[in-house]
Amino acid sequence: MAITKFETVEVNDLSFATSSYGETQTTKTLKFTSRPLISEVRASVSTSEKFRIYSDLVQMKFNYTPNTRDIVDNDNLYSITYQNVDWRIADSSISNDRMSITLICYFNKPSVDV
Repeated sequence: MAITKFETVEVNDLSFATSSYGETQTTKTLKFTSRPLISEVRASVSTSEKFRIYSDLVQMKFNYTPNTRDIVDNDNLYSITYQNVDWRIADSSISNDRMSITLICYFNKPSVDV
C-alpha cells in the first residue's frame, strides 16, 4: 500500500514564446498554493544504448474549485512545483461527484550516460 500524505505545492501558469533566435521560451508564474493529497509516487528508469532516463510519476488529489477545474480543462498551461521540482501534468480527471480532481504528474530527470 502506498503512503498518502498532504503536501504543500505551488500551481504555476505557463506561457510560451519564441525568441528572435527561434528558441522556445517557457515562463512560469505562481497562480496559487495548495495542499493536495499526494500518493503513488513511482520512479522508473529506461535504458537505451547510450543513456539512462530516470522519470518519476506522482498522483495529486485536489479539492474541486474553479481554479482546479481550469487546470483540468487546460492542463498543458500549468505546472506544479512539488519538492522544489517542476512537475508537468500528464493526465487529469474529475471525480463523478465533483468533489475532487486528480492529477497525474511527471518529472523527467536529465539523461545520464551509461
